Amino acid sequence: MLLRPGGLDIFYIDESHDTKLYAVTAVTVPFLRQRDGAWHIVWPEYFEAAKAWRGRLKDRFKIPPAKELHGVKLGKGRGAYKYGQHQFGPDESVSVFKGILSEINFLPEASIFTVVGQRGGLLYGEERLTRVMNALFQRMRSQTYARGANAMVFFDQGHPEYRSAYRKAQKHLLTGSRLELGGARNLPLDMFVKDGNEKNSAFCHFTQIADLVAYAAFSRVKLERGLVDQEQ
Repeated sequence: MLLRPGGLDIFYIDESHDTKLYAVTAVTVPFLRQRDGAWHIVWPEYFEAAKAWRGRLKDRFKIPPAKELHGVKLGKGRGAYKYGQHQFGPDESVSVFKGILSEINFLPEASIFTVVGQRGGLLYGEERLTRVMNALFQRMRSQTYARGANAMVFFDQGHPEYRSAYRKAQKHLLTGSRLELGGARNLPLDMFVKDGNEKNSAFCHFTQIADLVAYAAFSRVKLERGLVDQEQ
């Protein structure tokens, strides 16, 4: 495999779900770019920006930089995030969550995207959860192809089914509808290098961003579909 002229990107993936809905988010971070005729590892620049983001959260919301961010805990006023010891009140937690998302402004344009699907049953002959992951992989491929880049993937720990789906997608990923002229085509993740990796989200700012966005999208769609229960 030759390195494509657009360089190399890393996708960090995490999800939010309940028994009804499933949301999965990918955060794209540039890793390798060509500048002035030479290849530069640019990932540390975004890592420093992510650390600065956590510093802003400490200043604005008193959330310690080492505290792992979980969308579901922040959204429901749990997790003892304030000074690492106290809970945010219900209204305060919503305001803080929105503020945290608004501070994620250091990634390139169109770096974050989410797919949401309803759980249970089959869709076009496949488990709906598989369809959601495949839809995410299709978007990842389209983005990487358009940039003329290669890519690799980090999943949050504890989801071997993701790595299995990713392995299949590197060889076989149907894109398009069978009902369209020409039908669905196999457009695999053949520009993606390496097997799917796992990352402990407690030590990864980018995976935590994916978790926050996934929960925000999950909550929004759940509200729009009238699936919000009393606990939510």
